[in-house]
Amino acid sequence: MGFNRFRLFVLIRVIILFLTVAAFVYLIFFDRKYVTTVVTGFLILFEVFELFNYIESTNKKLKRFFDAIKYNDFNMGFTHDNKLGKTFKELNMAFKDVVDAILAERKKREQFFQQLNVVVENIGTGIISIDESGKVTLINRAALGLLGLENLRKVEDLNTKSPALAKVLMKMEGSLHRATYKNEKGQELAIKETRYKLGNDSFRLLAFQDIKEELQAKELEAWQNLTKVLRHEIMNSIAPISSLTSTLSDILNEDLVKENGINRVTEESLEDLTEGLSTISGRSQGLIDFVNAYRDYTSLPTPDKQPMEINTITQEAIFLLKIDFEENNVALTYSPAKIDLNITLDQQLIQQVLINLIKNAREAVQGKPDGKVLVSTTKRNSNVVVQVSDNGPGITEEAREKIFMPFFSTKNRGSGIGLSLSKQIMQMHGGEILLETELGQGSTFSMVFPS
Repeated sequence: MGFNRFRLFVLIRVIILFLTVAAFVYLIFFDRKYVTTVVTGFLILFEVFELFNYIESTNKKLKRFFDAIKYNDFNMGFTHDNKLGKTFKELNMAFKDVVDAILAERKKREQFFQQLNVVVENIGTGIISIDESGKVTLINRAALGLLGLENLRKVEDLNTKSPALAKVLMKMEGSLHRATYKNEKGQELAIKETRYKLGNDSFRLLAFQDIKEELQAKELEAWQNLTKVLRHEIMNSIAPISSLTSTLSDILNEDLVKENGINRVTEESLEDLTEGLSTISGRSQGLIDFVNAYRDYTSLPTPDKQPMEINTITQEAIFLLKIDFEENNVALTYSPAKIDLNITLDQQLIQQVLINLIKNAREAVQGKPDGKVLVSTTKRNSNVVVQVSDNGPGITEEAREKIFMPFFSTKNRGSGIGLSLSKQIMQMHGGEILLETELGQGSTFSMVFPS
């Protein structure tokens, strides 16, 4: 019924157009009134134009609708021709539903953006977003406060406002995505870089976090652990010496006899004194060795870093230990990467770490009939990795937590300094040592170098 109304209006226009054309023909051939004929001709043109305009109203409405979406103009209405029929009304309702859905989604997006903006402005972590040209597209209050800045428009402005920070960020433009920086207030800041893309544009996102409290807590914990180890080692040496000294004093007081002005002791007492003094000497030497180990741990030289190929360095370390493995009937296998892995390092220090890890692996499988040690090099993501694996008994969870602690050792005669020194050397190279172990299956120590 509704759509018939549209058809009726079209039919009426067609009939009027037909009648006007008929009148035009009559005036030309029969009446010959030229002025009236011209007016009738213009009337025909107007009626044809109005008929097409009326029929194409739907197309025009679609164009208006898409223009509204294109220019975000949702104030225009689409209900003025609802009376033309049911299908027109349904089309207008569909337009309205789409517009309402777009408005609702835009409102949700604006609310989310506002919420995100509130979060970014009020979190304690400083955030800076930088585009490819170096323009700062986002910086929150925490970043300004941590860096002591009033504003920052371009990252190059840091060259004058904070040269030290500018150097740190310049170093991070390479493969380094983490760094630390101490601001003017003495706060230790951890910096993490993340890269992301929006459309065709690339950005750097820098996050700044004050880690001074965490560092102080870790430092306190480290000192407490070190104090426990020092106390344990020193007491293990001092307690026997103190006890033996007291015993030897009792022997002298009880068995020492003075005859004719000469002090004499029995043969048995002399043997006890000799044995006691020998034990004191041994424990004293052990204490000296412990102090020397502590000195070695705290006085590592500054790495002399040079461009090196890690496969070659690993091969040299394996060659040095080859005879040791053959004498102990332990299989040593080397699986080098198929490509050159060039990194900057101190050859002597890194070989020291390699030798220590490989020797530890050999000792872990000592006495095992099928003892095996595998050394491999590879590139994982953007890192160079050297792995030393063994099929020994593995490491317990308790020992795993303390394995890199200075002076902690799972070996009876170990100094407990090797792994802690190795970890310190790797940290001086910007890398780390990771441990994977499973009881009964063996252990894998991974030296991870940033490329």
